[in-house]
Amino acid sequence: MYEILEYVPTESSNFPPLLFVHGAWHGAWCWEEHFLPYFFSKGFSCYALSLRGHGGSEGIEKLHSFSLNDYMDDVLEVMRHLKEKPVLIGHSMGGAVVQKVVYAHPDTIKMAILLASVPPQGLLKDLIRIYLTSFRERFETLLFNRRRTSVDWLSQLLFSDNLTKEEINESAKLLQPESRRAIGDLLRRVVPVPKDSLWADLTGGRPQETNRPPQVPMLVLGSKKDAFFPEKTVRSTGKAYQTQPIIFFDLCHDMMLDPQWRSVADSIHTFLRETLSAEEQGRF
Repeated sequence: MYEILEYVPTESSNFPPLLFVHGAWHGAWCWEEHFLPYFFSKGFSCYALSLRGHGGSEGIEKLHSFSLNDYMDDVLEVMRHLKEKPVLIGHSMGGAVVQKVVYAHPDTIKMAILLASVPPQGLLKDLIRIYLTSFRERFETLLFNRRRTSVDWLSQLLFSDNLTKEEINESAKLLQPESRRAIGDLLRRVVPVPKDSLWADLTGGRPQETNRPPQVPMLVLGSKKDAFFPEKTVRSTGKAYQTQPIIFFDLCHDMMLDPQWRSVADSIHTFLRETLSAEEQGRF
């Protein structure tokens, strides 16, 4: 049984539904404070899923057995109950899950939006950077859950220092361990290497391995101050998907909980509106 937060307008619209996919250590709760009400107010049907073992979904007792493919199956299961192709919006690890859905089932998706996302080649390089700038004990706690999660330190990586202590504590108390198996999956390439030579150069793969990225309209967003995925990583993700990323200057990794969250939501709304408008014009 999955926990799904739903914000659905009483009046129908021509907009596709939005399905939000959270990152590691989170649940559907991370979208509820700002993003779900915001996009609901714009007329979109909004759904936020807690992946298995997260939030109010079942499976916490088997958490460390779950893989990224399992998480992809969770998203696909929710999609099957939607009446229209959704826009998938994934944050961090959720961005990796969205990329896997885009590759495996591109025809079932209207658009894809990646927020502070794990890059297609995986997060090994970025975790090495964190390792080199952090205490080893804390790094091992973060990566392997060998000890009780260091919530205070993890909060420093996730949340804005412009939030009040009370606001940080409210979110931090909802954080949970992440699947060791899923984290292991993130250390490897998230999606196959296309034939595109630029993609191969970025990921270190052989150009002949598979096809070019599926042509699903995609928006990539990141921040210069993201403690996990810096500007260089975000730009590499944009190049891989042949799109120009939006780089914010002063947002934290948890962009949807940042005091400046509205700038992110407005950028997403503009992308949705312009893409839908272009599609509509193309019909005539």
